Amino acid sequence: MNGRGLPMLLAQAYETYRPRLFGLAYRMLGIAADAEDIVQDVFAHYMRMEAEGIRDEKAYLTKMTANRCINLLKSSRRRREVYTGPWLPEPMPDDKGISFSDPAERRENVGYAYLVLLQRLTPLERAIYILKESFGFEYGNIAEMLNRTEMSCRKTFSRAKAKVAADESKQILDESEGSAKKSFVEAFLRASDTGDFKPLTAFLLEDVTLITDGGGKVRAAINPILGIGRVLAFFESLTAKGTFKEGFETVLLQGGETGLALRREGRVAYVLCAEREPEGPRIRRLYMVVNPDKLTRFN
Repeated sequence: MNGRGLPMLLAQAYETYRPRLFGLAYRMLGIAADAEDIVQDVFAHYMRMEAEGIRDEKAYLTKMTANRCINLLKSSRRRREVYTGPWLPEPMPDDKGISFSDPAERRENVGYAYLVLLQRLTPLERAIYILKESFGFEYGNIAEMLNRTEMSCRKTFSRAKAKVAADESKQILDESEGSAKKSFVEAFLRASDTGDFKPLTAFLLEDVTLITDGGGKVRAAINPILGIGRVLAFFESLTAKGTFKEGFETVLLQGGETGLALRREGRVAYVLCAEREPEGPRIRRLYMVVNPDKLTRFN
């Protein structure tokens, strides 16, 4: 192959597989910048290889990405353990989100609650679950990618699936879930404008939980806020302090999910995401990300 043909093929591979690899890394890591770094590293390594011996380019690039993500998660475990307050994944605006060309991947809209749930799996469970459930790889392919036996992969997937099922979080953003979240978002906008959050009781479960992530960079609740009374009091106290004075706005998140964003001096400083109860219209968890490092994609 001439010197001109190889760069063209590499550029084509990058355009074809980058969204897929970023989607995998973002699901596993929960941080967009880390996912981007992984994908760039994979392609930098791939450019230096003799690619003629690779039979399945897509599987090989996926293998490199998954293993790099597992290694990064293991090395960053201590950092997450000493993180100030709860650790939440980085939300992403839809215009910079995950776009797929593979029909197997389009079947799943990646909601924010799903990303939170994935972070509760071990790195290996996460890799195997995503490769099987989201990307449709067979156990034999996954075993080869991760240097495991097929039986081991089956057991790990079964364990991961049981953890996901136990949480009862919906993976797919269906029409009813989207409608429930939009209704809550509209009610929250009215409440934050008026300062009266009591009407939100119609949209929240009695034992609703609010989790905030400031990462020690800005003020946030160190522990989850439990119960509808405490959650509403938290919002009312922020309103009284003038925190919400610039007003929230709706924002489209990854997978087409509707969320809320609050700007300060023109920059997004808060992003609020809601998680609906499994078999009903009300909201059971609220996730508020205020760590500025996790909001760069909105700014």
